[in-house]
Amino acid sequence: MSKDWREALAAGRVEEALALASLSGEGPRQALEALEGVLLSVRLRRYQDALQTLEKRAALLQQVVDVAALRKDLEQLQQERFEDLLEHPLLSAEAWLQKGILAVAQGDLREARDDFAEAARRDPRHWRAWTNLGNAELELGNLEAAEAAYQEAAKRNENYPEAFQGMAALAKRRGDIGRMVALLKKAQKLRMRPREEQLPGAVLPAKKPAFGGFFGWRNRWLIWIALIILAYWFMHR
Repeated sequence: MSKDWREALAAGRVEEALALASLSGEGPRQALEALEGVLLSVRLRRYQDALQTLEKRAALLQQVVDVAALRKDLEQLQQERFEDLLEHPLLSAEAWLQKGILAVAQGDLREARDDFAEAARRDPRHWRAWTNLGNAELELGNLEAAEAAYQEAAKRNENYPEAFQGMAALAKRRGDIGRMVALLKKAQKLRMRPREEQLPGAVLPAKKPAFGGFFGWRNRWLIWIALIILAYWFMHR
């Protein structure tokens, strides 16, 4: 760990910079928190949201970053022009992730796997990088490595449906149909949540069914039929 928040920030470790600033009582904590918000939108692949946060909080963020330069770099990501951002202190993980997605499209799974691994190395909190790494390892037949990557993704964001979708595919490959169905159910439940409830740490609010609830115990058999159909489709796709 760095000794000073400036050193951590220069290395792109914003979370560490914020922790150091908070512990020491020194440094622009609000600006670092705002920068964390920008990076969260990037991890969610919501580049426009990141740009809007940058614009709204430009005066604050100017304390810790060159706002104009970061705006230009975010616009490059939005246009999927990642080539000049592979060594960016804040955006390199997303750039490597885009590079890996392009490699998948070009049919080079091994290169994609390496790109996703580099993205996860540069930003261990990047759950999309871990999920894509798991998908690549699964396609390459590396089941243990796929499982490890999916577990990392779920640890970084326990509300990300694609991580559990990947785990379901892994369970299918292993012939564990019961676990596959359970994971598909979890992934589908998460996917139906609003976007703000798919963030790390979000808690699903309790919802009371209206008029007795279509999904109450009397209609539970409909849910099981839907899950069986979903599982059948997943096994034979």
